[in-house]
Amino acid sequence: MTELTKQDIKEIFTEALEPFAQAVQQDFRRIDDRLDKMDGRFDKIDERLINVENDVKWMKDNSSALFTKLDKFISLYEKQEQELLMLGAQLRRLEDRVAKLETAQ
Repeated sequence: MTELTKQDIKEIFTEALEPFAQAVQQDFRRIDDRLDKMDGRFDKIDERLINVENDVKWMKDNSSALFTKLDKFISLYEKQEQELLMLGAQLRRLEDRVAKLETAQ
């Protein structure tokens, strides 16, 4: 029997493992491609989240102005309601006075 040298063993292992190594490299390339695509999607999601954050910040900044205007509107409505109640009471008093004056004549 012939003796195997280190070089012979190395060549046998290289020859036997080469197809496996190539298959693993192809799998890694496919996985790398998929991860690149996912990375692109995450970048788009990041951009969208930044836009949402900016919109929320704008809404927070402007909501106080909106609530201030709403409070003013409500106070004007309440003031008008009170004025109408007072005018109604005045009108009733005037009608009572006119009725008294008409009955006195």
